[in-house]
Amino acid sequence: MIFTLIRGFFILLLTVVITYFFSFIGKIPGSIVFEIQEKEFKFSIIVFLLMLLIFGFLFFFSIKTFQLLIAIVDFFMGKETALLRFFKRIKYRRSQKALNNAIIALVEGENQKVLAETSKALLNPDFEKAVYLIKAKAEENLGNQENADKIFKRLLPIKETRLAALDGLIRSKISKGDLVTALELAKRSVILKPKNNQSLNTLFKIQIELKDWIGARKTLVLQQNLDKKTRSIKQRQEALVLYAEALKRKLEGEELRALETIKESMKKSPDLVPTVCLASDLENSIGKIKNAEKYIRSCWKINPHPDLAKKFANFYPEETPKNRLNRFSPLFKNFNNNPIVKSIKTELLIASEEFPAAKRVIQPLIKEEPNSSVLMMMAAIEKGLGSSEEIIQGWISKAFYAPRPPVWFCEKCNYSENWSPVCKKCKSFDSMTWGAQEINNVFSENKAILPFEVDNKTKTFERKIEDGELVQVSKEEENRKNEN
Repeated sequence: MIFTLIRGFFILLLTVVITYFFSFIGKIPGSIVFEIQEKEFKFSIIVFLLMLLIFGFLFFFSIKTFQLLIAIVDFFMGKETALLRFFKRIKYRRSQKALNNAIIALVEGENQKVLAETSKALLNPDFEKAVYLIKAKAEENLGNQENADKIFKRLLPIKETRLAALDGLIRSKISKGDLVTALELAKRSVILKPKNNQSLNTLFKIQIELKDWIGARKTLVLQQNLDKKTRSIKQRQEALVLYAEALKRKLEGEELRALETIKESMKKSPDLVPTVCLASDLENSIGKIKNAEKYIRSCWKINPHPDLAKKFANFYPEETPKNRLNRFSPLFKNFNNNPIVKSIKTELLIASEEFPAAKRVIQPLIKEEPNSSVLMMMAAIEKGLGSSEEIIQGWISKAFYAPRPPVWFCEKCNYSENWSPVCKKCKSFDSMTWGAQEINNVFSENKAILPFEVDNKTKTFERKIEDGELVQVSKEEENRKNEN
């Protein structure tokens, strides 16, 4: 605003000066006389000045016209001239405008327009590399993968576009399911630019897809050295990769090698519950049950979890509910306010038929965090205390509509399943988390979790290990199973 006022002031001042100058010249007496062949031409001073300006303009125009004619002659003779440079500038501006339009169209998703604009932009060879990359992306978006591959192969020998061309060919091979070739191309991409995080991420994803856990770990180590800020995340992911490698070795019967690998995984991430569970399984399988219990206790101090409790219970499947409760007692110390610990303690008290104590433990959970599992345990407690059928059914009804208890689920696709490093549904790595799903319904598309079965005919419950999970069954059902 201030600069506009200043500019306006100077324009007004210049106008005033010019007006005053011509007014002053007009008031000067006298005239200018030209005599040509005895003829006199008389002009006032102001007219003479105007004529000088006109003749000066005509002289300048004639010189420029003559220079233009010379430039036209040189142009047709093939010489480098200002005229040629003038047309080149026009061509450059048109190509630049077409390139800008192509970029905007690509962002907006108008891929056909991109192809049309890139054809115009190719008039200028300076834009060739960028134009071909944009064109290849548009062809990919349109599903013309063969055309895109041809462009990428054309750009591959060029140093500046080699990495982008490799990325395009990798995407093409992945879309066709040729992961082996994609892996080789990704390795070439990393060799070309070892500090490029995008290339390392692409290589890592392909290695995970091919279950090349050793290669995936090497890639993660490279990434840890690149970015110190994400080092803790990469170390956790390295622990997941080591877990997958240990599980693979366990399935192949190499239990000792699997144990070595899983110990390394625990060092990387000591609070990773599935890793500790697998380590305890391996120690238990070779007869070192004390080591297995030690792993569970160490992880429990960091992060109490139901999976740890299940593994801890599995060590002695034949023990009585009373003995199990006593063995679990050290784990409950210093965790009086933890909802997971309260829930597990309640289950063990129910199994030991200590229903009044179980009710005292579970009541805070019902007030603070009631879910279907907690409410079904309350139904079991009421049945054990001899409450009426109406009260028991009331708790069961509440459980039916209550939120589901925490489960392992994928943050990307919300799929609920047993924990694994890679989601079985969407194939995302390190996406499984423990908690409540977005759709908290007891009967969802996955599994209905009703931890207790309340029988109308019996009031006595016993804990039993089935398929690695704690379930509540009646004595009557146990006897029926033994008879069968």
